[in-house]
Amino acid sequence: MSAANRHRSRTSQLADAVAAVRGFVAALDPALIDARTAKAQLELLADATRLCQGATTLLAGRLAETRVWADDGARTPAEYVANAIGTPIGQAIGMLETAERLTHLPATEAALRDGRLSPAQARAVSQAAIADRSAEDALLRTASRSSLRGLQEQARSVEAAACPQRTEARYRQAVEHRDVSAWIDHEGSGRLAWRGAPDTLAEIKSAMAPFIKHQLRSSRKDGRDETYGQCAADAFVAMVRVAAGGSTDVRPPAKGRILMRARVDYAALVRGRTGSGEVCEIEGVGPVPVSVMQRLAEEHPLVDAVLTKGRDVTRIAHLGRSGDTFLKAAVEWRDSHCVIAGCDRTDYLETHHIDLVSEGGISSMEKMVRLCGHHHDLHHGGHPITGNHRDGFQMHAPTRDADRAPPHGE
Repeated sequence: MSAANRHRSRTSQLADAVAAVRGFVAALDPALIDARTAKAQLELLADATRLCQGATTLLAGRLAETRVWADDGARTPAEYVANAIGTPIGQAIGMLETAERLTHLPATEAALRDGRLSPAQARAVSQAAIADRSAEDALLRTASRSSLRGLQEQARSVEAAACPQRTEARYRQAVEHRDVSAWIDHEGSGRLAWRGAPDTLAEIKSAMAPFIKHQLRSSRKDGRDETYGQCAADAFVAMVRVAAGGSTDVRPPAKGRILMRARVDYAALVRGRTGSGEVCEIEGVGPVPVSVMQRLAEEHPLVDAVLTKGRDVTRIAHLGRSGDTFLKAAVEWRDSHCVIAGCDRTDYLETHHIDLVSEGGISSMEKMVRLCGHHHDLHHGGHPITGNHRDGFQMHAPTRDADRAPPHGE
């Protein structure tokens, strides 16, 4: 069979597959499906979606190499792709950029073809891996076990380390474009938006931390079913009122004692810039130039500097630290997010001992993880956790036979 006939045959097979999916959707009646079957079908469709999106990305890249995209009057390849798949022009541009980078990253392209990556994941991995090819495998492992946000943060760290000049330029741009806006939206809600340097954001978050903690505790104590965001909003208002001279039950940080935790490779700190595989970041906000870290060390003596060599903690840059505190800081550095696959929570994580201390478990890097309050509660409520620090941790349904939701009408 010639190449042309083979491709026509595959196009026909694809059309048949689309017709089959169209028929499935037309006959779908969710109300008659039990919950377990609905879950299984959703996961199959998610796999199919990733495969289709991966193929779309590759085909979009091929079309961009030709003038076929202009047949329907499009001005650019991105405009054609945006119109063809019904996506914003910015996403279409990102898809085409990803397709071009994939030609240099065969492992990432293979993961996209296998349906192991979504287009958003492929974009994050490829953008960082182009800057540092040695990080490609690690980024793909992160993509398999982390949320998109967690992957994007790691990719940003990789790119920042490999391209310190770009990190410096972005930091200067953030300072130059600092801004705050307040307005009433179309629903009548008051809105507030702040923009500025990442280390300033870390300072704001550190100042808010005791107020948020107080609001969360008060909400639980009073039995109010409030989200973290609601408590944080109340905490922000409380902090503003204190700044204006109001009273509060919260003990705000003493003047000049705002604590930030930073992570930096000692070699980068001495050299004045990062290299591939090194880190220089503030917990909770991400990468910053080494020059910012050096300035913070002079301006904020309580910056908690975790000195590292690659991803391993080698020292805590504060005298008088006990071994337990060193271990705690090392675990916090390693697990900056909840370790459960797909969870990207970073605030108010709780340390969990894999083997209960009350049953003889020991405190060690290998036997300790950080979980968000939700997953910590689920685990102690019967949801088992499996996995390890290399391959990631998964949470499973309780081992007991859980109640199954019957189909509607039964």
